[in-house]
Amino acid sequence: MNGARFLLAFALPAGLSAAGCGQIKPDATDAVSAAGENHRVILENDAVRVLEATVPLHSREVPHTHFWPGVFFEQTSPREEPWKTVNIRWSQGGPSKGFDSSDRDRHNLLVEVKDVDCQPVASPPLPDTDAIHAHDPNMKVVLENAYVRVLSVTIPPGEREPWHTHTWPAVVIYFRLPPSRRFTKDGPPAPRAELKQLQVSYDPNGQPLHSIENLGNFPYQAYRVELKPVTRTPVVKAAR
Repeated sequence: MNGARFLLAFALPAGLSAAGCGQIKPDATDAVSAAGENHRVILENDAVRVLEATVPLHSREVPHTHFWPGVFFEQTSPREEPWKTVNIRWSQGGPSKGFDSSDRDRHNLLVEVKDVDCQPVASPPLPDTDAIHAHDPNMKVVLENAYVRVLSVTIPPGEREPWHTHTWPAVVIYFRLPPSRRFTKDGPPAPRAELKQLQVSYDPNGQPLHSIENLGNFPYQAYRVELKPVTRTPVVKAAR
């Protein structure tokens, strides 16, 4: 994974506007409507929409629009090794020209954030138990701006992560997982079987104090696209 921590400025996508807070409305040019052969919704609720996008080598992708900005997971490994390596970045959204003939196999995930037309809460507080305060080198912020924090959690084979919490709601992404077990302060550890394919879920409430142990022979890797709190005040579009 080629990730780095970014603190990014934010503006609404060029050419797009909102009628208020949480009021961005896609039209017929939306990626799912206009380029449905290449875009599949794998999760959606009031806060986010997660798209899986594929454009095979030499195939066409018609022009379309991404109405919400979001976190872009680009598969950088070969087609026959899905999600072995990824590049993570912020996508500003807006119109896309598509491709007349793609120069490579493209396989991406886009976690679109719906409330980006709302003013974010300035410097939201975090408890001392939050994952970023665990000071574990295997828990890293790989991207951050006013609306999201993307946390990469890696647990080497045979190791266990420190106790920690997750504060904010999040889209949780697993590309593959070894067998593991989850410890909480209440009750015995809960076993988890090996996961051999992509899994995307939504955690609406964060997570209480917990710790996970890797029982497999390859690294446990998870990504949390954490949604920072926002106000209900509309973003004021900068004058040009």
